[in-house]
Amino acid sequence: MAKQVVNLLTLRKQNGELSRMGEQQCTEIEQHIQMQTALTESEERFRSLLEQAPVATCLLVGRDLRIDLANDLMISYWGKGSSVIGQPLAAALPELQGQPFLDILDAVFTTGETYVAESTPADLIIDGVVGTYYFDFTYKPLRDKTGQVYAIMDMAVDVTDRVMAQQQIDEAQHQIISAFEQSPVAVAFIGGPDLTFYMANSFYGQLVGQDPAQIIGKPLLTALPELEGKRFDQLLRQVMATSEPYIATEVAIDILRYGQMETIYVDFIYRPKPQRDGSTPDVLVIATDVTGQVRSRQIVEASETRYRQLSQQLEERVQQRTEELTHANQDLRRSNENLQQFSYIASHDLQEPLRKIQSFSSLIVDRFGNQLDEQVLDYLRRITSAGSRMSTLIRDLLAYSRIATRQQTFGMVSLTEILASTLDTMSWEIEQRNAQIDGADLPPVQGDELQLGQLFQNLLSNAIKFTSANREPHIQISYALYQRSDLPPNIRSTSSASMFHQISVQDNGIGFDSKYVDRIFQVFQRLHGKNEFPGTGVGLAICERVVANHGGDITAISTPGKGATFVIYLPQ
Repeated sequence: MAKQVVNLLTLRKQNGELSRMGEQQCTEIEQHIQMQTALTESEERFRSLLEQAPVATCLLVGRDLRIDLANDLMISYWGKGSSVIGQPLAAALPELQGQPFLDILDAVFTTGETYVAESTPADLIIDGVVGTYYFDFTYKPLRDKTGQVYAIMDMAVDVTDRVMAQQQIDEAQHQIISAFEQSPVAVAFIGGPDLTFYMANSFYGQLVGQDPAQIIGKPLLTALPELEGKRFDQLLRQVMATSEPYIATEVAIDILRYGQMETIYVDFIYRPKPQRDGSTPDVLVIATDVTGQVRSRQIVEASETRYRQLSQQLEERVQQRTEELTHANQDLRRSNENLQQFSYIASHDLQEPLRKIQSFSSLIVDRFGNQLDEQVLDYLRRITSAGSRMSTLIRDLLAYSRIATRQQTFGMVSLTEILASTLDTMSWEIEQRNAQIDGADLPPVQGDELQLGQLFQNLLSNAIKFTSANREPHIQISYALYQRSDLPPNIRSTSSASMFHQISVQDNGIGFDSKYVDRIFQVFQRLHGKNEFPGTGVGLAICERVVANHGGDITAISTPGKGATFVIYLPQ
């Protein structure tokens, strides 16, 4: 239209239809129209340039920031469609309320200063969903001929993908650093010509006894001067030069930890960390303190060495003891052989002269008694009595020696039957003293029947013998079963049995003082004169030997004048 007006004025001018004044006005109109046309064409080119711009661009006009122009990329960022053109920015994007953008734009409009920002988050509603997006953007103020800001050009780049990727990288780095710091082993990075610490976690600090912050940035031998001359710096340079890792285990290191020199043991790895530019690699140091393990193993090894020494000493002692036992057994065999010889002599060579002495004494009394005076007869009777006592003593010693040397024949035997057999054997003696014997039911035991018979016979014989002549013997036999833990503390047993039979033989005899309880079980020990109570002092020694042979023990309880109780303990 403007071109048509210009063409019409030009035509009239050529036809002389315009006056000079009119011609001047026509020229001015023509120039104005041409300027307007140029401006319009410039705006169209500007709009076309904005629409084709490779970045999101919009033009915000006036104080109310009316959207005068926005290319498709910017409109897509907003997610509103082209209907936002002509609307104030706050009305077109109400979600910007409470976010900093409107205030920033107002400040740009006021100050006329360009505002540039990077990776700035913006909460936008796209397809009805609120999301956070990140932008690099520039707010550029535009001025009119008078220098006043009349519009702001907004140019933005969506960097959401880049920011999210960077966040993932940062998170990964954070996790790596966190893992580095929290690693249960000592970790450090060393590099550069001076072998400088670049990083060190807390475990590395604990390993070397320093705060990691105190060693980071320092060369190895400056941070840890006690390592001078220990070749660790040489090993690091070797790894850096060859790019080959170095692994060592249980290395002893003298290190100053918290002000005190200590020897620790460490497993460590020097692993090269290549550089992107191909320069000398750094070294990743991974170390584990194995001092406790090494110390424990050293203790075990020392204990094993000590054990081997003790074992060798024990073997030598056992060998020595075995030799001693061998000699002792040889001596014992010789002793047994001597006892057997003694038994033979006692039963034959000694008994035979005694029998002759007794026989000849009796013959002299029988044949020549009426020819001899009373004193001679008394001597002969004394000879006969002494021979009889000697014969009894020899028989008792023979019985004792046989119990000491005889090989026991153990089997399950009934104590009730053994007691009954003993009472039958002693029936004449029992009748002579009118003795009353009350027996309990006794258990079966593992034992030697002959020896157990001697045990009961000696106990009952003693009970009858040591009862005053003016009192009828009364003997009570009782039985109980006890656990080992309930036995009296003075009872000694070679058996490991957990249960023991207790057999008590109580009499109403003359008794004895309890302080002699250990003495009465020894051979030839008598508490009363032989004229008052006959005997050889061997019977109770036989009882003690029999009980000991069966893994038990025997003791006695007594008060003078109130009888005695002999208590036997036999393993179950």
